[in-house]
Amino acid sequence: MKSNIVLLICLLIILGSCLNNKSKVDSKKEIRYLIEKSESKNFNPAKIEKYLDSAYQKLLLKKNDSVTRNLYFQTALKYYEQNSLDKYLIVTKKINELAIEQNDSTHIAKSLYYLGDYYEAKTQLDTAFNYYNQSGKIYKQLNDTLNYGNLSLFKAGILYDVGNFTEGEIQGINALKLFSKIKNKRLIYESNVIIALCLKELNNYEKALEYFRVALNLLDQLENEKFPIEKIIKSRIACYNNMGLIYEKTRNYQEAIKLYNLGLKTKILKQKHPKLYAMLLNNLAYSKMKSRDLKGVENLLLESLQIRNSLQILPGIVASKIKLGEYYLYKKDTSKALIYLKESLDLAYKIKSNSDILQALKLLTKNDSKNKIYYSNLYIKVSDSIQNVERLTRNKFARIAYETETIEEQNQKLSKRNTYISSIAITLIFVFGIIFIFYRLKTKNKELLSTQKQQAANEKIYQLMLQQQSETEKARAEERNRIAMELHDGIVNSIFTTRFNLLQLEATANEKKEQLVKELEKAENEIRRVSHDLTQNLLFEDKTLPEILTNLIDAQKNQYNTKFDLSVDKYINWSTITSANKIHIYRIIQEAIQNTNKYSKAEKCFVMLLKTGDKMTIRIWDNGIGFNSEKVKYGIGLKNIKDRTKTLNGELKITSNKPNGTTIEIIF
Repeated sequence: MKSNIVLLICLLIILGSCLNNKSKVDSKKEIRYLIEKSESKNFNPAKIEKYLDSAYQKLLLKKNDSVTRNLYFQTALKYYEQNSLDKYLIVTKKINELAIEQNDSTHIAKSLYYLGDYYEAKTQLDTAFNYYNQSGKIYKQLNDTLNYGNLSLFKAGILYDVGNFTEGEIQGINALKLFSKIKNKRLIYESNVIIALCLKELNNYEKALEYFRVALNLLDQLENEKFPIEKIIKSRIACYNNMGLIYEKTRNYQEAIKLYNLGLKTKILKQKHPKLYAMLLNNLAYSKMKSRDLKGVENLLLESLQIRNSLQILPGIVASKIKLGEYYLYKKDTSKALIYLKESLDLAYKIKSNSDILQALKLLTKNDSKNKIYYSNLYIKVSDSIQNVERLTRNKFARIAYETETIEEQNQKLSKRNTYISSIAITLIFVFGIIFIFYRLKTKNKELLSTQKQQAANEKIYQLMLQQQSETEKARAEERNRIAMELHDGIVNSIFTTRFNLLQLEATANEKKEQLVKELEKAENEIRRVSHDLTQNLLFEDKTLPEILTNLIDAQKNQYNTKFDLSVDKYINWSTITSANKIHIYRIIQEAIQNTNKYSKAEKCFVMLLKTGDKMTIRIWDNGIGFNSEKVKYGIGLKNIKDRTKTLNGELKITSNKPNGTTIEIIF
């Protein structure tokens, strides 16, 4: 009887266990069913999201195992496809928490990967880069080449987007090495493209073209392997376009035109891919214009703009309007050009396209004579702001990479250290103790010797400084004595003799009077010679050129109450400019200001020193009465400016007319 009861109890337990397992299986089937229902194309987004919400709520009640976590991943992916990014983030964070709880490295890496995708979609690139970096380190430890390569590729893309092209190239090459091991042609193609794009921005054009050619060859192979033709077409056109842009930069416009036309020959490109078609049209027109073949250029540019307007491709509209502005400038239709350039500037500000803002400002500064100063100052301000942002961004990404590497190194060191200590702890402590004492004694001896040598060197330097100071004072004293002697022996005696003769001169002695006037002229020339020597030696003795120019500007006064202003670009490296060239710069500005005081009757006069690439620009502008620069004869002042510009190996440009005043511009 007892044995029958025990047997019955065992049967009931087994039956209950089976029912429980069946319940769990049925429950997970239900979750899979809900996820599959969310894939239906017949449902609207709200209904799809409702199915996913139900699946997520049921998952919260399930045991934390690999099957459950995989269902979480499927749910998160569906949220991402529905652009429900906030819910995608909640699910992904939950997966990460569950994976850490079970110490599941694969799922930890995958959840970090998903988190990176979220922040990239939100354009929080620094956070996305951080998560990709963490995920990549785990996949590397797991020897998961595919996922580690993908993350290197994603990081390369982010670094390219933020302008860190050198690091982007490094990550792209790392991805290429990994994908070459597993012979994945599609990913090898993408790696070649990102490397080529980074090299293009680093001005390594020949190398960039090599990688683009490899990418095109891979596209041919993928096409033969029946890879989706639409993706092949888009990728091939992107390569043609980027290669064309490289040839534009190297001024090989004929090669650029060939590539753009090659892209435009794609069948039904305009109907299926109007965005790509408009891009190729715009770039083709620009290359034709640059090669001085204006036939059909205006129609190409306007057609591209029309397509982009119809599709509301805002970055494309900006690019088209800038190119149209450049075209009308080339055609000397300045008023029409300025309309397009100002429209492109407003839209570039709206979409926060820094490169387009700078390009539009540069063209407006050069061609809008009425607002040249405004756009010039704005260009400098925007350029400074962009440089600061790029510098901070590069530093931030470098810090993220460094911190991740540091944590990894620290973990590896700790692991090795623990293993090492557990095996031979006592022996190592004894040996290291002796080595440490010996090393410390040796180090202290080296420090004492180094300190003694440093003290001796400092003493020697001090003596040399005293000697140099003494020699400098001696040279100054000799120079002052020389100038005093020249003034006394040459000029003072001459003026004294002339003054004495003037006192004795009779009123009717005209011939004698002329002779004395010539003597005074000689004295004047002698004073100029000595003054020139003084200027050469003392002009930059105690002050920088910007300080001297500031004093010069502040000292200006004339009968027209002209307001003078000075602007000096802070990125000019004055240490690379010789003293002789600084004097030429000072004299040019001094002479130009003197002409403004004498002739212009101006209300305002602005002096600007700008850094433009590897050149420097001096620009002096006033809103005075102006003059006809073609008819006016070069006086001594303008001749001196011309001669000094020639000495600087520079280019002088003078524009002047009555309504707009005068602009003197020297570029060297």
